[in-house]
Amino acid sequence: MSERRAGIKGGRLVGLAALLLLAMSVAILALAGSGEPGLRMLVRATARTSLALFGAAFAASSLRRLWPTPATGWLLRERRYLGLSFAVSHALHALAIYALSLVLGDAFETNLVTIVFGGGAYVMIALMAATSSDRAVARLGRRRWRLLHLVGGYWIWIIFANSYTARAVMAIARGSESLAYVPVAVFVWAVLGVRIAVALRARRRAGVTATA
Repeated sequence: MSERRAGIKGGRLVGLAALLLLAMSVAILALAGSGEPGLRMLVRATARTSLALFGAAFAASSLRRLWPTPATGWLLRERRYLGLSFAVSHALHALAIYALSLVLGDAFETNLVTIVFGGGAYVMIALMAATSSDRAVARLGRRRWRLLHLVGGYWIWIIFANSYTARAVMAIARGSESLAYVPVAVFVWAVLGVRIAVALRARRRAGVTATA
């Protein structure tokens, strides 16, 4: 089977991701209950599935340039559908947070910064999902479409980086049992790292070409 034909792709990928995410959510609530502990577990789980899917989509092009393998080729071809799968995951994440807020009532903690920047991230996710089609690219124009997805992608990355980096640093400082945040934070920064590596390589090549 050729590289192009191999693997789950397109709408089937989004459908499978949605099915697995729903199954995970049901399993967590069935095992941990629908009270505060179960909902907190669901919030953490959906945050991490969202990060994994977002990271795959956000780094797909850079990974392909650094390592042109069948796996990175698949990532690049399915980047749009990985992004849509991320939108599904984060929609479930939002529902879990909302359910938790109902359970906790006045004890649910939030602040203006979280509302503005976190809410802005959801607006970006909605806009990026709504424009993830060839028709949307044609209507917006490739330049405006790329700007929207570039700004949106980095906005979302900053939200993940702020959340997990802070938790990882606190876990290391306190020597707590929350050290599981450390590899997640490393993953967040690795996603940015591969994009930076590609940008630096392109700059070096441009410099070599200019001096040739």
